[in-house]
Amino acid sequence: MKTYKMKQIILDFGSGNTCLNNKIIIQEMYDKLELIDKHRYDVIVKWQLFQQAGNNIPLNKKAFDYAYHYGKQLGYEVTASVFDRSSLDFLMGYKVPFIKIANNSKLHYLIKNIPEDIMLYISSDLPLYLERRKATYKHLWCVSKYPALISDYEKFKLKEGACLSDHTSDFKLFFANSPEVIEWHYKLDSSVGLDAGVFARTPEQLNKIL
Repeated sequence: MKTYKMKQIILDFGSGNTCLNNKIIIQEMYDKLELIDKHRYDVIVKWQLFQQAGNNIPLNKKAFDYAYHYGKQLGYEVTASVFDRSSLDFLMGYKVPFIKIANNSKLHYLIKNIPEDIMLYISSDLPLYLERRKATYKHLWCVSKYPALISDYEKFKLKEGACLSDHTSDFKLFFANSPEVIEWHYKLDSSVGLDAGVFARTPEQLNKIL
């Protein structure tokens, strides 16, 4: 069995595009995680919270609340990426392992509204915002292309052990960088919509490499 150096796997379950705010689909997405050994890896479930984003369907608050508590019952920590102040305020009503600010420079102001004792994952260097946070943030290097190419990540000059949000369509970026933290978009074989592209991984695909 292959052993990796990574400490954490983040699985982005997406938004309302993925589950259509349906409890049965939410349950199936979680239940399929049994194919990934959570005793070997720290598996975090992450959703996406926003008010409106183009053609993306928001995950409504009742659906997130159900998804949060269902995941906790199964032993998973659950959090979200946030795209606006209202979603951030809502998420901070839950106990989460970290908060991720979406990869958009217009959202950097949200960092100032997150207490320093909450771990923050970001996608770029923001010294003016981060100098006071000390050790309570990590760079989760991200390319906002779906799918992205390995060459798109070269601008980051990644070092071994970097934290990656992998939007490529295979596992070559993962194998090449031995990340400490890896984030993949997650889908079922039956998933449809904007969150179900080739950049998203099925539990069966993850089971083959983990």
